[in-house]
Amino acid sequence: RSGGAEGWDGDEQLLQFLRRLKEVFDVCDEDADGFIRVEHLVDLGIQFGQGDEVKKLTRYLDPNAHGKINFKDFCHGVFAIKGETWTLIVLLSVMRRCMSFEGLEFLLIVGLLFYCFVLECNPSRLIGSASASVISREEQFEDYGEGEDVDFTPSSPCPEEETRTNGFSDLGSSLPSSAGHTPQKMRQLYNSELLDIYCSQCCKKVNLLNDLEARLRNLKANSPNRKISSTAFGRQLFQANHSVFGSSQGSSTEDLFTDSIDSCDLDITEKVSYLEKKVTELESDSLANNDLKSKLKHDNTHLVHRVHELEEQVKDAETKSAESLKEEVKKHREAYTKMERDRNTEIELLCNRLQQLEEENTEMKLNVCRLKSQTEKMDQEKQRVTDKLEDTSLRLKDEMDLYRKIMDKLWQNRHEFQKEKESMQELIDDLRRELEYLQLFKLEMEHPGKGKGLSEFNAKTREMEMEHEVKRLKQENHKLRDQNDDLNAQILSLSLYEAKNLFSCHTKAQCLAAEIDNASRDELVDALKEQEEINLRLRQYMDKIILAILDHNPSILEIKN
Repeated sequence: RSGGAEGWDGDEQLLQFLRRLKEVFDVCDEDADGFIRVEHLVDLGIQFGQGDEVKKLTRYLDPNAHGKINFKDFCHGVFAIKGETWTLIVLLSVMRRCMSFEGLEFLLIVGLLFYCFVLECNPSRLIGSASASVISREEQFEDYGEGEDVDFTPSSPCPEEETRTNGFSDLGSSLPSSAGHTPQKMRQLYNSELLDIYCSQCCKKVNLLNDLEARLRNLKANSPNRKISSTAFGRQLFQANHSVFGSSQGSSTEDLFTDSIDSCDLDITEKVSYLEKKVTELESDSLANNDLKSKLKHDNTHLVHRVHELEEQVKDAETKSAESLKEEVKKHREAYTKMERDRNTEIELLCNRLQQLEEENTEMKLNVCRLKSQTEKMDQEKQRVTDKLEDTSLRLKDEMDLYRKIMDKLWQNRHEFQKEKESMQELIDDLRRELEYLQLFKLEMEHPGKGKGLSEFNAKTREMEMEHEVKRLKQENHKLRDQNDDLNAQILSLSLYEAKNLFSCHTKAQCLAAEIDNASRDELVDALKEQEEINLRLRQYMDKIILAILDHNPSILEIKN
């Protein structure tokens, strides 16, 4: 068992290395979501190294430039940096673990591993080490199940192993393991972290090997001519494999399978082909049934959850509808109470308004009667004043005609008198100047040489001219007064014309009494205001006429018998 102990020491070293890698990965995983961001890794690398080294490390860890690195890619990158030597160590460690399997399974796994490694790695360095490792394990292999028949019925994989998707985990789930030589802790580690490291070609070969192994196991289990034990058949395969690897470096696992198949009896070939077809059909039916069963189970679970959710939703909807119904009933009740209260208040207001309008209507009827009597009185007073105004206007018109004739005649007489007066004044002035000139000439003749008399004569002449100017201005002032009298007469005639216009409004006022019965209150008030305004204008006009008569001819207002 010394070889097995050395194998487990290698496994412990590999486990320790993976644990250290996991610790480094957890330190770099700042978000604890199972991924390392490349930016964060570059920042950490720049603090402890150079830029070129950090870029090279990033290319190894994230070759596809996804921006995130999971633990599997992290391990791949570390192994790629360490090179093929580390890959060989991992391969040998896996081979040591495979020593715990019995008989045919061990040889199949060893053959597959060597076949994959020959295809992917350098075969010159592989064959020697692998052969030595296999030869050293020959005696150990003979200790497992010597003289016992192995049941080739496929064992059921555990639920934990059933979830694995890579090639090695599938292989581990389909093969029976020895619990006495593999601890549970080591088994979980191989299933989770260590066995995730494989190439794509290995994955394909492992899947193919699983298929062949399952078919062969079923064939051996159902064969009636089974005469050889699994230990003996494994020893034959082991010797064939050892002879193949010892003779040539270019040999492969296909030679191993060829020798094994040739050693079997030829009479079971037809049965094998028939059984293979049956196995294929049964496998397909089993897979279809399993898929259908899992699908129905999943659908049933989904429908049950959906029914529960719908029941909860129905309960919630019923609760919400009941609450909403209560709230709506409460709202409608409050709204009805409010509307009833508002309606009662509005009815009270309308009753008060109706009573107020009835009182106003009664008052309006009384006011209409009073206004009718006042209007009749005002019409009578207006008729009396109008008659008096017409008489006065006729008398005023006659007097104005007489006054105009007298003023025209007076103006003519004044004009003629003024002309005669001016002619006489000119004659008098000429005679006076001639007299003064004669007196001055006489004085000059009597007292020659004296110039005093001439200056006095000039002063007197200037004084006389000033007197004539004063007289002329007085005459102009008298003319302006005459013109002012004429303008006053024109103003009086215009006032008479305005009085006629005011009298034209009398016809409109006469029909006011007839319209009172059919008119409204506002129309009556407007008509009354208009009538009062007309009366006020008539009074103002009569006052103007009286004042004008008092200023110009007060005798007109004298009462004659």
